Amino acid sequence: MINPAKAKLAAGEPVLLMSLRQLRTPDAAMIVREAGFDGFYVDREHGTFSDAETAAICSAGLLAGLFTAVRVRSNTPADIAIALDAGALGIIVPHVGSPEEAMAAVRAVKYPPAGGRSLAALGPMTGYRSLPTEEAIRLVNEATMVFAMLETEEGILRADAIAAVPGVDVLMIGPSDLSTELAIPGQVKHARITDAYHAAARAARAHGKHMVAGGAGGPPIAEMAAAGARILMGGNDVAYLMNAARAAASKMRKDASSSS
Repeated sequence: MINPAKAKLAAGEPVLLMSLRQLRTPDAAMIVREAGFDGFYVDREHGTFSDAETAAICSAGLLAGLFTAVRVRSNTPADIAIALDAGALGIIVPHVGSPEEAMAAVRAVKYPPAGGRSLAALGPMTGYRSLPTEEAIRLVNEATMVFAMLETEEGILRADAIAAVPGVDVLMIGPSDLSTELAIPGQVKHARITDAYHAAARAARAHGKHMVAGGAGGPPIAEMAAAGARILMGGNDVAYLMNAARAAASKMRKDASSSS
């Protein structure tokens, strides 16, 4: 059982991810891979994916050799368990504002003794192989990753304590929500947002954890990569589709005008 993101990070290589908001069939995994990304996350916080759609996409991603993650709706054992049982190797937990909330996320993600997750039987993460229980617990615990999303001023201020929580693997910032919390809504390139990214990156480095760069805002990826970030977040499927479609329509109109 190999987590391709962990393997790349251990080798010092970057991990390129994108998010899924609307692509709902297993084809999404093949599209992500062919586009050159190393994995994806299914956005269940802002998307309307069903349990079955999430499972189908994650299973396809595992078969395609991709890193599969789910941003859950909330930091609850029920939401997290569904995502894990669907085949998510990574759980992105929104609105983590304290080490206690980070601990709750880890407890929901990991099997005992590292956590309190209810033991699942055969599933996509193990390829439906029958394994001794003790071995399955060890392998799954080693493979799964916890992403703590910092989206409030409290979360940024407590980034060091959150990064120190055993079982938290990655710090990730939600710049849109953070900008609203900081009374600068939508200003995702604001200096305060940039400062928040660097504060989180310092916290991650101090505790041997990883930091996510890119996504919906914050400093340029090159700047954050220089600060140690190795997980690089691209856009989402809707944004990529809209940008490509707008460019195509614009070119078509320009070509039509030049020929008349």
